[in-house]
Amino acid sequence: MIPVLKRKESAVRYSNIHTHTVFSDGAHTPEENVLAAIESSMVSIGFSDHSDTPCDSSYCMKKESYPAYIKEINRLKEQYRDKIEIYCGLEKDSESSIDPGPFDYVIASVHYLIRNGFCYPIDHSKKQQCDCIADEFGGNVLDFAKAYFETVVRHAEVCRPTVIGHFDVIGKFGLMPEEDPAYHKVAVEALRETARYCRYFEVNTGAISRGVKSVPYPVFFLMEEMKTCGIRPVLGADAHHKAHLTYAFDEAVALLKKAGFDTLYRFENGDFVPFSV
Repeated sequence: MIPVLKRKESAVRYSNIHTHTVFSDGAHTPEENVLAAIESSMVSIGFSDHSDTPCDSSYCMKKESYPAYIKEINRLKEQYRDKIEIYCGLEKDSESSIDPGPFDYVIASVHYLIRNGFCYPIDHSKKQQCDCIADEFGGNVLDFAKAYFETVVRHAEVCRPTVIGHFDVIGKFGLMPEEDPAYHKVAVEALRETARYCRYFEVNTGAISRGVKSVPYPVFFLMEEMKTCGIRPVLGADAHHKAHLTYAFDEAVALLKKAGFDTLYRFENGDFVPFSV
């Protein structure tokens, strides 16, 4: 069952650039998502289907699908240009070698750790994350976290993306010691280093819509560090269903305001523009 959040109508017109479709692992076509975005009075919608990777094709776009994906979204841009802004983006995994040139923006995300020839999906299931921690890090969660964040930093340095996706997604299953000062130190240092290569970080509500978490990524102490570092927050639904295009955005905004933000960024006129909250 798809969780549907019951909340009052937002006074803010949102943009979401983290949207998945049937071209990867989403439930709906791009056009179905566009129509839902129009109905919700969104400023813009951006598509960011998963890039192909050499280690897992279960949820990624196939290489041969890129031309059709780009063509379809360009068709929708033209058809609905008087109703909503539409963008053709990509969620580029750290293990993907796809050229980001044809896309309007790129979200840099890490979904895997490759260790000793094995590819571990670290955000697909709790068991897979546990297996990686046990098999490759001797059960040491902090060493696992260090390896993950090192991969995030390296991906940002190489990719130079438009925005960083779900920065601390390893917290998805509640295995990270988020109250531990040692974990704080590792995560904060990685955030500061990543910010050298990209100033826009996604505040991702995807795990809330899937019923896995009650708060977005990054967690609150990292939101506070984002404010200190001058990082610019971008709301991202990581939507795999058309009902989730702005899921829990009001709640994410409330947390960001508590962390000291009064300005967020949304994709508009081909770039990130600030808006007040």
